Amino acid sequence: MKKSLIALAVAGAMTAPMVAQADATLYGSFRAGLAFQDNEDADLRDESSRIGIKGDVDLGLENTKGIYHWEAKIDLTDNGGDVTGSENGNFDSRLAYMGATGNWGTVLVGRQYHPHYNMVVSHTNIFNSTDREFGQAYVLGNQFHKREDNTLAYASPIMGGFQVVGGIVVASKDNSDSSGTYDEDVDGYNIGAQFTGVEGLRVSLSYGDVDTNVGNTDVESELVGAGVTYTIADFTVAARYEDREDKFGGQTVLEADEWELAAKYQIGATALKARYGNLDVQNELTAFDDEGDQWGVEVEQKLGKRGRVYVAYTDFDTEGAEAASQVHSFYRSSAVITAENTAVIGYRLDF
Repeated sequence: MKKSLIALAVAGAMTAPMVAQADATLYGSFRAGLAFQDNEDADLRDESSRIGIKGDVDLGLENTKGIYHWEAKIDLTDNGGDVTGSENGNFDSRLAYMGATGNWGTVLVGRQYHPHYNMVVSHTNIFNSTDREFGQAYVLGNQFHKREDNTLAYASPIMGGFQVVGGIVVASKDNSDSSGTYDEDVDGYNIGAQFTGVEGLRVSLSYGDVDTNVGNTDVESELVGAGVTYTIADFTVAARYEDREDKFGGQTVLEADEWELAAKYQIGATALKARYGNLDVQNELTAFDDEGDQWGVEVEQKLGKRGRVYVAYTDFDTEGAEAASQVHSFYRSSAVITAENTAVIGYRLDF
């Protein structure tokens, strides 16, 4: 045991200067929650923990440096997968990209967030819990415009408060599909624009389009989104809108639109949060045509600079849970909303 500890100490001493020289930052966020759903037994679950490394490299060029970022999933409770084994295990890659940045903008290549997620979804994504039933049940762009492989993106510098970000996806593959045929040849793009030139105000727009193939059927998914956030003193209000249309063989089979409102009030180290959303879905494949609602509240207490605890609750009406299931399960039959009511007591540590 002593020899092992000595070996680790020596290895750490040798590695530390190399990491420092590369200007790398090791970071992480460990999150766990105790969840209660629809009179079921309590479930101790991971709340989207992750660990990563990011940094920059001197390229010897004026106003330009190389950058890199890798982030992996960590599961504190289930060894990285669900009970059916359908989810990948610990260290499944969340982000993995490299690029260059300077006063001319930023170019990135690899698995990265699309501008739709960073610019639009982020407006009302204010809760700590990120479980499907809680965190992003009414997000319409996660299927193709969240963290995507094989993405080449460019972000312009911010000029007069305006910034434009665009990305293309070439020959991507969604490894979550067990058949191995889904998304083998995806060609798509996403472009977003954002204005932050007024203090406390952020306004975003996004458009995305993906052409893929499911089985022997050509599929096109088109997405439009908009979001706005305004902060004055300790009070923040936000809104988001998304519209999605999916076509199979040129025929529209899924139409969905949603809007969401969120608010946050900061009282010292305590934050009070609330969110309300409405989702309208028409799914020709299942003959579903209805709309429903979801609302949620959260109380968050910061513990110093790196810790926090929170208590949160969310509620779907019956139509709202089914509408969300219609969207999430459109390509994955297992991705359904299984509970209409969820309460979470959570603990989070960031470093």
